[in-house]
Amino acid sequence: MTKKRYTCHVVFQTHWDREWYFPFEVFRHRLVQVMKRIVTGLEKGEIKQFVLDGQMAALEDYLEVCEPSMARRVKKLIIDEKIVIGPWYVLADEFLVSGESLVRNLEIGLKQTKRFGKSQMVGYLPDTFGHVSQMPQLLQGFDIDNAVLWRGLKSEQSELYWQAPNGSKVFTVFLPEGYYQPVLDSENPNEAIASYVEKVKPYATTTQLLLTNGGDHLMPRYGDKTGQINEFNVDDVDFIESTYEQFIHELQTHATSDLPTHYGEMRSNEHAYILPNVLSTRTYLKEQNQRIEDELTGYTEPLLALCTIGTADYPERYLEETWKLLIKNHPHDSICGCSVDEVHREMETRTMKLGQRVEALQNEALTTALVVDPSVSGEGAWKPFADDSTFTVFNPHPRSFKGWVKGTIWLERGKETSFILKDVHGKLYEPTIINVTESRYFESPLDGFPEFRDATYVELAFYVEGLAATSLTSFEVVSGEALQLQKQLTNSIENEFLAIELEKDGTLTVTNKLTGKTVSGLQQFYSSLDAGDEYNYSPPLNDVVTYAILVDEPVVVKSERVEQLSYQLELVLPSGLNEERTGAVATYVKNCIDVTVTLFAGERQAEGKLNVTNKAKDQRLRLKYPLGAVVEQTYSDSAFDIVERPAVKNEQFDAAKQKEVAVVVEPALSFIRASDFAFFHRGLQEYQVVGGVEQDTLEVTVLRSVGWLSRDDLRTRGGGAGPHLATPEGQCIGRYTFEFAIGYVASEDTNAKLASRAQKFRLPPRIYRGKNQSTQYERMIEIDNETLQWSAMYRSGNGILLRLWNPAADCQEFTLNSSRHIAGITKVKLSGEATCCDDTFSLAPKEIATYIIEFQEGLKA
Repeated sequence: MTKKRYTCHVVFQTHWDREWYFPFEVFRHRLVQVMKRIVTGLEKGEIKQFVLDGQMAALEDYLEVCEPSMARRVKKLIIDEKIVIGPWYVLADEFLVSGESLVRNLEIGLKQTKRFGKSQMVGYLPDTFGHVSQMPQLLQGFDIDNAVLWRGLKSEQSELYWQAPNGSKVFTVFLPEGYYQPVLDSENPNEAIASYVEKVKPYATTTQLLLTNGGDHLMPRYGDKTGQINEFNVDDVDFIESTYEQFIHELQTHATSDLPTHYGEMRSNEHAYILPNVLSTRTYLKEQNQRIEDELTGYTEPLLALCTIGTADYPERYLEETWKLLIKNHPHDSICGCSVDEVHREMETRTMKLGQRVEALQNEALTTALVVDPSVSGEGAWKPFADDSTFTVFNPHPRSFKGWVKGTIWLERGKETSFILKDVHGKLYEPTIINVTESRYFESPLDGFPEFRDATYVELAFYVEGLAATSLTSFEVVSGEALQLQKQLTNSIENEFLAIELEKDGTLTVTNKLTGKTVSGLQQFYSSLDAGDEYNYSPPLNDVVTYAILVDEPVVVKSERVEQLSYQLELVLPSGLNEERTGAVATYVKNCIDVTVTLFAGERQAEGKLNVTNKAKDQRLRLKYPLGAVVEQTYSDSAFDIVERPAVKNEQFDAAKQKEVAVVVEPALSFIRASDFAFFHRGLQEYQVVGGVEQDTLEVTVLRSVGWLSRDDLRTRGGGAGPHLATPEGQCIGRYTFEFAIGYVASEDTNAKLASRAQKFRLPPRIYRGKNQSTQYERMIEIDNETLQWSAMYRSGNGILLRLWNPAADCQEFTLNSSRHIAGITKVKLSGEATCCDDTFSLAPKEIATYIIEFQEGLKA
């Protein structure tokens, strides 16, 4: 019998974390050194080809600082296909960023590769901490028909298919030994290579094997690596230098047609760590990221599209650079919060810059539409220093809005702060005044001196019906009596749907008035010790659990349509772990939590705000919501999908060597559904179902205070996950703010309705300064299907790009309308390539669809 002979493809590569155990600039200088070795090795023929980690940001970082002569050499090697680049801009975490961010990441990466040469068309995901269900559909949308990955998948084969919920499928290469394999640089390379191939052979379904020679921030050692490969002597294996594309092509040629298929997301840790508690490490970073994602996709881009379509005034480059700045916060070691403190300080600086950018871009949009005017001498309706006695509301959604508009306006000091509102049609609105403060207003005109004005700031809320889709609607402050919040001596609030009572123990009793169901003990805060690190939660052997207690009496204020409950909680808890990390120290600190819960008439959920002042180290702070039922599954959203998740209640705490305990926490981008309870949030992305005798409890992580990047003495993980470095700022000492909402869902309510409620919570209509004088800024885009979700609406050329996704298991038809004359609508792939042009519109189950809408007006100079 002839012995099977294998071919091992040796791919030279480096995995380049832009920032991790060193900050960005330190790693960038290291990249300059690594690239010198790569370039000289390729030019000398010591290496045939080198894969630059599948992300363009590393190349961009290098070219910004390298010498011009080196830049020319690198660019030539890319043209000659010796340095392999693309397709991503960065290798991002998939669960902590939006689906739209993943699309833009790949779009920008592929666009950048075209400036230099060609991209490898490989879905390269070597170190991501698990994978979202829709990744195959995203890859196929850019004509990438394969994936290479390691974490999250338990497979007995290194070749398989991976299928998204919509049926999109990619050929997938599983790396059973991971990507970190600098085998040729071992003390005894011949022995190491022989050992490696024996480990991967059992997984192979063909005669083609893969060695990803390289590792984190590594260069190949000096010497003739091509010659070294030619000298390898393993009885049944031939070795060749290769690339991922070449390997996958050979693999697909040899693979059988009966390969197994993995369906949906990948979060198994049976084969490799997936480090699940990065979902709650440095939650302030998650909140900041989601806030900026919402600003960019939910307000900035739709507002610019509405205000600039038909004009030449569109900041396309500025927007792309803004996206790049945001995406630089998305690599897994960055957004996951598992780096040294300097890295996360720099992330916050990027976030600060992003906040400044999106505010400036939104003002630019309003200036283009002449709603406001930054100059004294310009043509806009609302000049500098004019107060908000007329203001404009932007509805970013492609459907009409019914609900509450909330925000703050400023009026000249001395003006009446009790008033009513009038829209352009003369309809009157009775606002509720939430708060009034005295301050100063500052303005700096483009053609005038910066000045202050004495101002009264009025926080208000008013109910609207039928606010037009994608519109600007102006309201005028007129004489009349607003509704005022009056203090009440009570501990309860209610509306048509919910009755909420604050108990003496600081928890809430909530009644669903539609069903009569009452559940007690909701929104209980508790802290337990955490002897883990930035990757994994790990309780010490002698844990201490502390429950928050109510301080003083609550403050309740009510009007006819708005009711608000404010209260303060305290936790007196251990200041940290003892030296042995087995239990608590003997000293205690006091943490304070300020909670505000607001009910608006007609709304099915209560909106909440937390201000947490944390002084404790080595602890985890959570919210508990008893469900009043035993649940077998929950639902939460991820990138372009709503995922049913089994309720894993058997929590383990002692892991075997090089293993993690079973994963019990789940990710959620914006909402969680457990039985009839719903939790909406921004930035609170980790939850868990904890089992009980008569009812289960939903627990949401608010903070995790940990002081180490990685440790090797955790109970819940049998080994280290990175360098043993102190991260004192990971303890999250300070004050943090989070927004959330809670409510109930009817049995007939679909998950799509919940997704819409979550988006409405995260992206309510917004109040802006100025006056809209034109009828063209309403109903730019309107769809008539309530099930479909939208993730993007922005200007593309002279048209508008609209991206929708269908969370339902059945086909969803819709019509698309506009107040403008539509010249044509083209359905395109994520890559922008046209697929069809017709008058009927439908999305298949779980489909992501992109449309370009062209208008007849054309482009005005």
